[in-house]
This record gives sequence, C-alpha cells and structure tokens, in this order.
Amino acid sequence: MPRVSVVIPTHSRPQLLKRAVASAREAGTDVEVVVVDDASSDSTAEVCKRLGEIKYIRVERNQGVAGARNIGILATSAEYIAFLDDDDIRLPGTLEAQLDVLAHHPDVGLVYAPVYLAGQDGEQTGQIEPKDCPEGDIFWRLMSRSFIYPSATVIRRDCLFSVGLFDPHLAGIDEWDLWVRIAELYSVGVTLEPVAIYRVPDPVSDQLTTAMAEDLFWRYWKRQSELLRLPRAASAPEARRKDARRRMQDLISDKLILEADRALLRRNTGEARLKLLTALRFHPGRAARPWTGWLLLSSLLGRSQIERVSNPKADKRSKNFN
Repeated sequence: MPRVSVVIPTHSRPQLLKRAVASAREAGTDVEVVVVDDASSDSTAEVCKRLGEIKYIRVERNQGVAGARNIGILATSAEYIAFLDDDDIRLPGTLEAQLDVLAHHPDVGLVYAPVYLAGQDGEQTGQIEPKDCPEGDIFWRLMSRSFIYPSATVIRRDCLFSVGLFDPHLAGIDEWDLWVRIAELYSVGVTLEPVAIYRVPDPVSDQLTTAMAEDLFWRYWKRQSELLRLPRAASAPEARRKDARRRMQDLISDKLILEADRALLRRNTGEARLKLLTALRFHPGRAARPWTGWLLLSSLLGRSQIERVSNPKADKRSKNFN
C-alpha cells in the first residue's frame, strides 16, 4: 500500500501534466499518482497511457476541478492524500516532512507549506506565498482569509471523509471552504520550506477580470456567512463573528483598491475605475476615503488627461490640460 496518494486533476494540458506527474513521483517515496482526466478533448488520454505507473481515470463530462479532485480522492488507497494542479510542480522530497508531521501528530488533519510563485512561462518570480504561515488552531484566521495553496497540502484521509470533500458548487472558493471545515475540527500543521511551484493564472481582459473578481469576492462573502453557522462559529461570541466579517470585508476592499492602483500606474484608467467601483460597492466607507478625489477627477476628465496627471513626463511641453 502506498504511503501517500497525489491527486492531479487535468483538462487538456498534456505537456504540463507530464511535468506535474514526474514531480509528484519525485516528491517522496511510496507515492501513488492518481490522474483524473476531466473530459479532455486532446491527446491527454494517449499521453497518460504512455506515462505508466499512474492510476488513470477519465470522465466524459466535465466535473470542474473540485469534482475531479473528489473522483480522484475516492480512487486513492493511501492513508494520506496530497493534491497537485496539472500546471504546478511539486519539489523533490518535499512530501516527507509533511508526512512526518501527520505521522507524529494525530490531532493534525492537514499540513500545508509555502509555494514559489511563477509566471505563465514557468519562470519563478522570486516571491514566496504565504509569507505568514500560522499553525495549530487557525480556524478564525482561515475564516477571514484564504492563504493555503492546494498543491502544497497533505491531508489525513480520515480527516477528509469526516468533514466532507470539495464542494463542486463552490467553484473558485471550494479549496478555502474545505480548509475552513477542516480547521473547525482539526489542528493544522505547517512546514516552512516551500514545497511547490505555483503557476499564477494568466490574466484575461480588463473588464472580464473585474467582473470575475467581483463575482468571486461576493461568493467569498456569501459563503463566509454560511460557514459562520458551523457549530464552533455559531457558539462563539457575536463580537468574534463580526470581527471575522469585518476582516474579510477589509481584505477584499483593500485588494481591489491595490489592483486599481496598479491599473492606474499602468495608465489603464478604465480598469482602475471598474475595480474602484467594485470596491466602493463592496465596502463604501473603506474604499471611498483614499479614492474619492481620483474617482471624481477621472469622471470629469478624459483618459488622456488622467494619464498626464498620473505621468507628468508624458508631455513635458504642456503646462495645462488641453
């Protein structure tokens, strides 16, 4: 029987998948690799057949990442289960330290670690996330913020089946939802050395990015209100629950404001305006203070004038707005 099973959901990325599978094999000893082909429409099936020594499962109807992971979990045979996205890489030997934590601490249900961030070209950015890695009882920390990367986790099998698997109806926040449910009942362990290379998702159009971000943030907000009904949260003082709500509200608003600021530095006033409006809708009091003046200015002036305000060197000859 393998010591750990690594579940890799995949959809039409055979070249990246080969690297992920190879890295999973090198991440530890006695590793079972379970690949769930989530209705790929390319050569993924043929590539997997050539890989050998993997447990390959194909589904004909797309399940999404959460659904594919659940199918993989049910096919595993090890006591411990790890996850790896098909575009991420597990670093050699990194499963061992996390497995040791689980083996020596029966109260720990999940062990996570930081990751190296990489761009779409696979090159590392030099950033490591998360920078702060709390352990032990982190229920309330997780309730307000998602900071655990699935490709850097190892979970006790019994823990998974006691709290339930990933919820396929919570696309985009299903991982965070599961971590919170685990942290309600189990202690969470951590190893501090990065264990994976996480490929940051490729950006899409400005407007779609903002729409997706707004939808995702509202989903976090709605799901948090539901998770606050879990027995541990429901029995907590009202002040504790309100603090969790405030912290998430502040975090989402601050993130949107930061993204608006970055868009403005790129002189993309349209994207900046959309992100700021989203922040204002989500948390008017926090978003309005530093940005009201800029928002009014951008509403009154055209894009070219705003670019000159944010980048005075763009037209050295102009002493005033045309």
